[in-house]
Parts: sequence; C-alpha cells; structure tokens
Amino acid sequence: MNKKRDKKKSFVKKLKVFFLAFVAILSFIYTIKFLDQINLKVDDLFLSTLVSKSNNIKGKGFSSNVVSYVIDLDFFNPVNLLKNNYRGLVKEEKEQEGDKQLVTIDPVIKEEDTKEEDNQEKETNIKNKSPIVYIFNTHQSEEYASKNLSPHNVKPTVLLASYMLQERLEKNGIYSIVEESDILELLRINNWNYASSYNITKMLMEQAKEDNPSLIYFIDLHRDSISRDKTTVTIREKTYAKVLFLLGLDNPNYQESKKVISRLEEIISSKYPGLSKGIYEKGGEGVNGVYNQDFSSRCVLIEVGGVDNTIEEVSNTIDAITDMLTTYIEEQND
Repeated sequence: MNKKRDKKKSFVKKLKVFFLAFVAILSFIYTIKFLDQINLKVDDLFLSTLVSKSNNIKGKGFSSNVVSYVIDLDFFNPVNLLKNNYRGLVKEEKEQEGDKQLVTIDPVIKEEDTKEEDNQEKETNIKNKSPIVYIFNTHQSEEYASKNLSPHNVKPTVLLASYMLQERLEKNGIYSIVEESDILELLRINNWNYASSYNITKMLMEQAKEDNPSLIYFIDLHRDSISRDKTTVTIREKTYAKVLFLLGLDNPNYQESKKVISRLEEIISSKYPGLSKGIYEKGGEGVNGVYNQDFSSRCVLIEVGGVDNTIEEVSNTIDAITDMLTTYIEEQND
C-alpha cells in the first residue's frame, strides 16, 4: 500500500512540474507575441528580426520547438525571422571583378506554406512597382544598444535599420530593395579580410542594378562607434540618433557626389535642426576613401547613431531619413 501511495504521489508531483513547465512556455510565447505591448516601443518589423545572434546556439530544446510551432518563428534560423526565406550555401558561382572573384550565395528552395506564399506574392507586387532605392549595409553586423532587449538576447543591427527604412519609404510610395546577403559570410568563403567589405557590396550593388535597372538611389547605412553624448539629440521632445554623411575624397566623381550629399544634409538639417553632424570628407592613405561612391553620384553613406543608441532612437531617425529621401526624390522628379 505504501509503495502504491508513493508512486501516486510521485506521479502527481511530476504532473505538477509538467503543468508548471507548460504554463511557463505559454507565458514565454505570449511575451514574444505581444512584446510591443510590454513597454517596448519598436516597429512590428522589429519583431520579425528579434533573434540576430542565435547562430551560436548548438541545439534546440522542447520549449523552442513548441515556440517555433505555435508562432511560426524559428529561433535558430535568424534569416527565417527576417524574411522567411533561408539563404544557404547550396551553389557557389564565381563572378569576375578585377583581380578579385566573388563566391556568391544562392537561396535554398524549400516548400512554402500558405503564409509564406502570401508574403512572396506581396514582395512580388512591390518589385513590379519598380524599386528605385537600394538599401544596404557594408558593415552589416554593426550593433546598437540592447537596452530593454538583453533578457531576450536581442542585439539590433544596422540591417534592422535598413528594413525599417524600406518599410517607411514604401508607405510614401517609394519602393526599395534591401540587400540581404550575409557580408561576413561572403568575406569568409572568399577568404577576404574585413577591409574588402566595400568590394563585396560593390559587386552586390552592380548585380542589383543589373537585375533592377530602375534603381537610382543607393543608401549604405552604418553606425558610429563614438559615445552616446555625441550621437544623441532631442528635437521637439523626441530623442534621435544623430546622422553623419561620409564623402569619399578619393572618389573620381567627388564633385557630383558632394552636390547630392550636400543637398540631402541641407534637407534633413532644415527639417530636424541638430540631427545632422554634417558631412565628413575622408580620404588618403589607410582609409577606403571612395566608399562605392564611384558607382553612382547618388550612392550615399549615412552613419545612423552610435553603439549606445537604442533601437527606438534609431527608429525615430529612420523616420527623419525617410522624410529627407522623400523630399529629395520629389525634387528630382519635378
């Protein structure tokens, strides 16, 4: 009798533990699902890019499988979070570019569910509206502060800022493309150093232009590394991450690029006084000095905030950059 009673108690105890674990998992799911309702003011788009550093996690557990199943997010596949379209090293092709060859990454073709088909159809419709802006990040892994996000192991990057810009330009009727290729991975498989990042992005930019002849404007978003007091400003009771325009002195099209960048800086300064730190002209030995601006006079490098800026401050600045680009593009159309 005692043995039966002990077994029964043990079973009840295990059942309670399982129930508590199940409740904890459900709580976690709804915490993620309704994150924007718990005092974290970020874009809905940010929810699709929550896990940018999960590649270093070796294996999945029961809870992560449940989460992935219920809310259709794979925490161990960050690219799935970005676009539900995994890019893998399936086929390697080489493209000749001067003395360098770029080994490219092709997308993996996989079976799509109904939700993913709807997303693809939406993306196709956008592309049919002739994208004119190409948004990319030469230093794609540059991160912002993870304040309020550290419990979720979230490290927002400049790539997130690119998606924000794409989304907000679209609301203004301006269609764009965000470069999704993994720059660091391309450097690795080509055995190139970090300084060759601009070579990678130039090749990708050339390919994007070939695939989309309608592209006119090329925006390279970066992040500064200086302290918060030098990268933050409050305008009309809203906090922004400051911007800095970089102009390559070694660019053969320097004068044309300067005209474009000067006008952009003038627009954003007039609309958001104090947001811009101006134009930094850089060149000479030991630096790139061109920054792909030889590709087009409308190739613009903008540093958005610094390492200590929050994603909310970056988001506010992306609104300002959207306003600036919309004004400039309308001027050009007139």
